[in-house]
Amino acid sequence: MSQVRGYYFDGRSSVRRTVSLVREGDELHLQGDGVDRRYPLAGICVAPPVGTVRRSLRFPDGSLCEVINDTPFDELLEREGTGLFQRLLHRWERNLFLVVLSLLVTVAVLAGFIKYGIPSLAKHVALAVPPATERTLGNETLAMLDKLVMKPSALPADRRQAVGALFRRMQPDLPGGREYRLEFRASDRLGANAFALPSGIIVVTDGMVRLARSDDEIAAVLAHEAGHVRYRHALRHVLQNSGTGLLIAAITGDILSITSLSATLPTALIDAKYSRDFEREADDAAVAFMKLRNIRPKVYADMLARLQAEHDRRNGGKEKGGGVSDYFSSHPVTAERIRRVMGE
Repeated sequence: MSQVRGYYFDGRSSVRRTVSLVREGDELHLQGDGVDRRYPLAGICVAPPVGTVRRSLRFPDGSLCEVINDTPFDELLEREGTGLFQRLLHRWERNLFLVVLSLLVTVAVLAGFIKYGIPSLAKHVALAVPPATERTLGNETLAMLDKLVMKPSALPADRRQAVGALFRRMQPDLPGGREYRLEFRASDRLGANAFALPSGIIVVTDGMVRLARSDDEIAAVLAHEAGHVRYRHALRHVLQNSGTGLLIAAITGDILSITSLSATLPTALIDAKYSRDFEREADDAAVAFMKLRNIRPKVYADMLARLQAEHDRRNGGKEKGGGVSDYFSSHPVTAERIRRVMGE
């Protein structure tokens, strides 16, 4: 019969007594230094092993015993067919290599969830949003942006009409395009830009229209934004950056609760850039449209390069966060996108 030594505290004083612990049937017998007690095993609370911390046993009468030598105690548990998992875990905790390995695996799992899990959840939730909810989000976001960074367009009426007519001709060839809506705005902060909001609202700034040298360039930009609409990038972007709301919506199925994000959507779109994956998807949509209309990919590539040059001019050649659906977030990204558009 295995014997374990420990320090016994009666729960009424701080006096420590050295005792031996022996299992006798369904009881644990503590004996030594003026102590002779028996406790039913079923009523004893055994603390799990944690590193080098002494294990403790708590008894029904409030007393406690700290185990001095774990090995015989582990053998006793093994012999009775219990505690195998705890013993293995205890050994793992004592091994520095395994502890470090566990930490690295945990970090890798978290990184994988952030990189792949959250975007996947965001896509699932965004695609499940009802059209009515998406329309509310889009309209509220546009209204908020009008208060924060935009004002009515100053383009001549005939120019707005011409671009509007161009967009209407494009709509039959854009997936779901008949539901899209084009809005013109002026914005000193956004400069030459265009972006898509939930429900198919596409906003184009005066600076973007003036920068374009042909209707084909404008069509390429609008097709790019239509790609953002099709894949619900705006909503997915906000969901990916609001983990709590995303998890609640994904786990509970309460998709309508994401309407609370409407207050944060404008700021998120202004201050953050879409991921490279989102921009690639939207660029691919633009290229597909141009092929359908026999527009050379170089038209879009030239527009991207001109947008980058305009971005550099506005920011003194420094790379800064560009904001809403930014076409020109940094030199390497723009150069990579141009190569993809050209099929290089």
